[in-house]
Amino acid sequence: MFTKKPTVIIAITTYNIDALRISVPSIRRCARGATLIIHNDNPNIELTRKFVKRLGWHGKVHIIQSKINTGEFESRIAILEYIIEKKIISDWIVFVDDDDALIDATVPPVSESTFAIIQNATTISENITDIFKITPQWVNGSDCGTTGAHFDITGTLIKYDTAKKFVTFMRSMLPAILQMSRHFKYRVPAGAIMWIGLKTLMQITEPKMSVIYMNKTNYVSIKIGRPTQKYGLRSAPTNYAKTFNLNTTKKYAQMFEQALSVNEFGISTYVS
Repeated sequence: MFTKKPTVIIAITTYNIDALRISVPSIRRCARGATLIIHNDNPNIELTRKFVKRLGWHGKVHIIQSKINTGEFESRIAILEYIIEKKIISDWIVFVDDDDALIDATVPPVSESTFAIIQNATTISENITDIFKITPQWVNGSDCGTTGAHFDITGTLIKYDTAKKFVTFMRSMLPAILQMSRHFKYRVPAGAIMWIGLKTLMQITEPKMSVIYMNKTNYVSIKIGRPTQKYGLRSAPTNYAKTFNLNTTKKYAQMFEQALSVNEFGISTYVS
């Protein structure tokens, strides 16, 4: 008996469309049958299908042109809302940063109660020529960078129905997210914060569902030559980036938990 191959939407947010020269060719190699959706957050540069095709992508593609620069959080929310509005049906959704590489989009057999699949990411930060060598075989067989579980919304396969629930929650939380972001001197780790929001939402509203971890690398995060400015803010300071990111994500986690707090009857006060 043949089983239907799970369908995947690959979602990219971009500001510097030249960075797509890294992400799109890699997606072409690992996810030919996927639907690609790109949100261009730069109102001053038009992203065309011709440009995406020139990068080697010949599959289904949707391009969202933003009229204003909205930032990383709202760009990702906009993609999910676009998917729902246009009724683009899929089994799973995965986010990819424009300057990173997804190297494996395979969806393993999982139970119906699984809402997300976490895998490993390898970070390349030293040799720029490594960018041109990226393949699953090379990443798994060489000491090319730091590898570990990727607790981030980027590179994480998310069930379609879960993503629909998640975007409603994130849209309701966006004003509070942006308000808190204004108090930070450096750019907050949006992907990690959105992952915490998703995990918290599901733990409280869908306690019978779970996330699984696969000890397999599916994502390459490229930090070589990354500009200090992105979405209007500097990246976390190199001398205490880990501490800054940890403290920042803790503050957002508390905010999400408060928003989803349960009342005396054990029912979440959040209404989707």
